[in-house]
Amino acid sequence: AMPVYELAGIEVEFPYEAYDCQKRYMEEVIITLQGKENALLESPTGTGKTLCMLCAALAWRKSHPVPSMAPKLYYASRTHSQLKQVLKELKATSYRPMTATLASRER
Repeated sequence: AMPVYELAGIEVEFPYEAYDCQKRYMEEVIITLQGKENALLESPTGTGKTLCMLCAALAWRKSHPVPSMAPKLYYASRTHSQLKQVLKELKATSYRPMTATLASRER
């Protein structure tokens, strides 16, 4: 079974045992979403920022009192390879949101 962490009152499923820095990152994402605020979060390369952001945001969305009325989440990236990596990481989670990928190439 996938580990579940209670962070800022939300149960977050994470595909691995989370490090303390990952739990703090996910908690900050949730607190920001709960407060309808903006955040600038940073963490060193290789600390799992993308996976943490995805799991925290999707857990928060799943906890919405009326799931069909939950806010939409958008993820933007500069390159196709980054988008592919995000989708790969999403597949490692238990979350299965409806997704659409829009990409273009300059010609």
